[in-house]
Amino acid sequence: MNRDLHLIFDEKDGAVMLVRVFDSQQNVYFKSDVYAIINSGWYEKQLVVFSSGGDRYLKFFDYLEKSNPTQPIALINTIIPSSSVSSSEWMFKRSNDVDKTLDDYAGLLDTDIRFFEYRGYSWIYEDKILLTELLNGNAVSTKGYELQILAPNTYQLEGWNYTEAQEDVNFLLEQTSGFHDSVIKDLSYVSGSYVDDNKAMYCTDSVRTVTIRFDSQWCRSIEMVFEGVTALNLRPSVDNHFSYIYSASLFLRNATIFFCDEHMNDVDKTYEGTWIESYSLRWRFYE
Repeated sequence: MNRDLHLIFDEKDGAVMLVRVFDSQQNVYFKSDVYAIINSGWYEKQLVVFSSGGDRYLKFFDYLEKSNPTQPIALINTIIPSSSVSSSEWMFKRSNDVDKTLDDYAGLLDTDIRFFEYRGYSWIYEDKILLTELLNGNAVSTKGYELQILAPNTYQLEGWNYTEAQEDVNFLLEQTSGFHDSVIKDLSYVSGSYVDDNKAMYCTDSVRTVTIRFDSQWCRSIEMVFEGVTALNLRPSVDNHFSYIYSASLFLRNATIFFCDEHMNDVDKTYEGTWIESYSLRWRFYE
């Protein structure tokens, strides 16, 4: 697991992630940029921003749900693995011992708090009052940190439409006439895994992006990019059958997108046609 993490967060280059977080105490899902990661493996926590009562807060959330130590479940899912930031904004510090607190905070934390590795914005690490409060498990208001904290949806690219709410789903289906009389023109998948020139294997699927382009008789050609893909079930038409889509379905549940090439009343992963599930979807007309 430690090796995988450093494929995503390079201490030399610096990076930020967009993630989907499950708040087990509130039983809700939300999306956020990542501002820091402390520790790794079993002890990893990620610093994200959540909204409550109209205000925004910084807080560390556990990466793993640990009720079953033999098969821990990830509570934080990667949507976009990295967006470039300058190396001067990010820093990396590590203790030589997982039981040893980083020197800068050794006298500030209780002995039962694990803090042996830090990757993230330097301004957070250097603000000892802020970081000590966060390491103690507290939520801290973003008020006073507006210049440092990214605004919501800063990851969104110009020229793209994003499906973040039900009205976005409805808008896409309206613009495409529900994908009536459409066909999949082409489809590609990028995993993020690779083998380098020295034949070293990097097998963490950190990107997990599917791009699909559709042609339609009812709208311009459309490009859809699914990010943080968890499943892709592709079923091309068999011989002596047509591949056109009569009506497609798109659902947004628990900050997760489900798209399929058939009309449905709800998500159905047993469907034997083409369907895809991901944590984010952006789209645009390209012709």
